[in-house]
Amino acid sequence: FDVRVNPGGRLQELIPMLDMLLPEGRIFTSRDKDGKEENYDSDKNELTLPMAVVVNQYSYSAAEFFAAALQEYGKAKVVGQATTGKGYAQVPIELENGGALVLSVTEYFTPKGKSLADTGITPDYVEPMTDEELASFPSIPLDRDKQLSRAVSVVKELAAQQAQQKAAG
Repeated sequence: FDVRVNPGGRLQELIPMLDMLLPEGRIFTSRDKDGKEENYDSDKNELTLPMAVVVNQYSYSAAEFFAAALQEYGKAKVVGQATTGKGYAQVPIELENGGALVLSVTEYFTPKGKSLADTGITPDYVEPMTDEELASFPSIPLDRDKQLSRAVSVVKELAAQQAQQKAAG
């Protein structure tokens, strides 16, 4: 999964995607300013293929939580650069003068209860992207995209380990 330079998305899309990939358990928690929590859980159906998620400092919000949930459950390895960390939902309020005020109203938490607001995600495999590569993203050919190439290598390695475990067991 490539979520580099991805500003996120909506919770209504994040939860069903993660539900298909994760085992039974917590997917996501939101907490409003009054402390009221809403929990989202996955059923027992899950995809059991080797996976990797490619992230960078421009992977925000739902893209970060997608990667974090897969990483915390051990379902995918994260490759790339540390994310910035966005753990809040905002609501824009239009002002009479044509401007707007944006307020953070809800805090988000990973399956293990971690807020990404302060730390973002630390990749399992750190692979930097140069400014030149970033300028040509997403049109970097695979043979020159070090992050994506590393993710492909990681998935192949995970698949080989999975095959060895099946053969042994």
